[in-house]
Amino acid sequence: MELSTLVIYDIEDDRARTRVSEACKDFGLERLQFSCFRGTLSQNKREELYEKLRRIQREWETRWHKDFPEAQTKQTDLPVPPGEEAKGRWRPAFKIMIQPLCEKDEKTALYAYLFADIPKDLDQERQDGSRDTK
Repeated sequence: MELSTLVIYDIEDDRARTRVSEACKDFGLERLQFSCFRGTLSQNKREELYEKLRRIQREWETRWHKDFPEAQTKQTDLPVPPGEEAKGRWRPAFKIMIQPLCEKDEKTALYAYLFADIPKDLDQERQDGSRDTK
């Protein structure tokens, strides 16, 4: 059974964001906004898309570790930070939600979160940089 499906994501990395966008298009989804797609997918196709997006997420994670080898990352299927203590602070780095748009299927939503333990000095640089642009 095919259901109307919504895919929403929040990804800072341009390369990964473009790859997720292309994957959504490859599955026949229509772009509603920059990071939001809608279309009709069967449960198998939703799971296939989920696995494809998780692969993109793991590739981003590998690149992240090349730049920040001491930083830890944790994949989770929930939008809450890992229970483990962070060296800096846990920050969602790669958020994806795949949601069927049928009430009876609400509990089958698939989430793909990746939390990164942002080093304190890098986190401070990012916050300072965002203040400078305002």
